[in-house]
Amino acid sequence: MRAAALILASIVGFARIADAGEASDVEIVEYGLYTAEVTGQLREPNGIVSNLIDNICHIATTTSVPMRQGIHFGFRYRVDGPENGVPVELTLAVQFPAAVRPTGGGTAVTRHERSATLAVGTVSYTGYSFDHAWELMPGPWTLEVLQHGRKLAEKSFTVVDEPAAQGTPSGPPSCFTTSSL
Repeated sequence: MRAAALILASIVGFARIADAGEASDVEIVEYGLYTAEVTGQLREPNGIVSNLIDNICHIATTTSVPMRQGIHFGFRYRVDGPENGVPVELTLAVQFPAAVRPTGGGTAVTRHERSATLAVGTVSYTGYSFDHAWELMPGPWTLEVLQHGRKLAEKSFTVVDEPAAQGTPSGPPSCFTTSSL
């Protein structure tokens, strides 16, 4: 059985660096529905499992997400700043439409955050996927990229109980792989 499918993955990761730089902005360059290969998982203390993913493919541009297991949604973004290549520490967050109590978790949560270190100029991905029945809830789901509590990017998706909701196909899938340095 697959663990909860929080996908807050970084395309290019760096070792934690105490002297990380500042991001001036984050630009969303693509959003919608995706497919992805889960290559590993990390269980958080609250029961949410972050998936490590690869071979991510954008399949439709939409903010309407069908409420069914196996669906991946999110966005690709570019980190902007004064100097390309400088590592920046970011917070990737998901705001749930209502409190959730993940299997194996203690208290209910309405928001989940995790850290990522990326280089200025890097294009990365953050998203979520539904792998368990407890995750399936209609309403607004919001993904955010922050630095030191300052919101740099935000995209809201509406999960609907309509299996036919698919969005606008973006042509042939736009695929990319993850890598780390």
